[in-house]
Amino acid sequence: MSSKSCNAVLAKSRAMYGKCLKEQDYRQLVDCRSVSEVASYLKAHTCYSRALTGLNETETHRGQLEPLLRQEVYLDIFALSRYTSDNALAVTDFVTSKLDIEQIVRFLMMLNIGKPEEYALSMPLSLDKFTPISFRSLAAVRSYDDLLSVVQRTKYYQVLLPFRPKEGEALKIAEIEIALNNKNYSMAMEAIPKMKNKAEQKELKDLFNSVFDFENLERILRLKKYHALDSESVKSMLIPYGKLSRKVIEELCNADDFRDVYELARSTYLGGPLSKLQYYDNTQISYALINSYCRHHLRLSPNPTIVMISYIYLKQIEVRNIINLIEATRYGLSPDEKQKLPVR
Repeated sequence: MSSKSCNAVLAKSRAMYGKCLKEQDYRQLVDCRSVSEVASYLKAHTCYSRALTGLNETETHRGQLEPLLRQEVYLDIFALSRYTSDNALAVTDFVTSKLDIEQIVRFLMMLNIGKPEEYALSMPLSLDKFTPISFRSLAAVRSYDDLLSVVQRTKYYQVLLPFRPKEGEALKIAEIEIALNNKNYSMAMEAIPKMKNKAEQKELKDLFNSVFDFENLERILRLKKYHALDSESVKSMLIPYGKLSRKVIEELCNADDFRDVYELARSTYLGGPLSKLQYYDNTQISYALINSYCRHHLRLSPNPTIVMISYIYLKQIEVRNIINLIEATRYGLSPDEKQKLPVR
């Protein structure tokens, strides 16, 4: 990127972050008593007014709101991408590809229980223009072979092909999700060395490897606490990247329970980031660590790609926070219960 482009990305990413939800916004959302109230507040008082323009908030529901909120992330990425190089875009594609994977997995869950037609009730049509997958076509799929046809011209085809089930066989959804994500991770790591700036390469590699360690820690904690899997099974479900050594990963996977995992993690470089967190929720720990890490880099890094990716992560976490609050409001959780949900 030219000096002018670098400055534009830095300034625009930080300006966009300045428009993100504040603590006061979260307090207002926590106090909302219905999904309509949440939609009204977002439309009237936050940066999501653009996404919700034309929405009749008195008749809205979660299925309508989620794709509109997610669309904001992609609109921001497109706004920033005008100033970035192709190599930088190859790296940010790692973040945006998570949407595709999430939708494929959501569809496969419905296909697995024999109700693929129900995907159409929640498909994010407003996001079609941002991804190589046609969600409208995905909603018409009724078999795994149909799915392969829909994704044939995308990077997901070769990953999904080996998982084609035999007649009467259930889909291996957990394995498929891991394979799709690992493909995404490997493509991100392969894109980094193609960037011209060596300092940028180093910082990007450090960022991604840290994120992978955060996600692996959460996976180990969840698998230990809720599934009681053996060490080899846990290792097979981890991201094959990160800064933690194989020896440390082995020790974490061999730990007797999730409490031991925490203690071992504190003895690594993860101890510092963990000590800054206000809570240890196994379902949120990777998001909390990523949130803290990316806020630090967004404020202090001189690297425009790092700042841009940090902003994208933070924006995605914010959208996830809103969706969780919408779901909690829909099911009648109290303000005290909802207050614990957002990662911030």
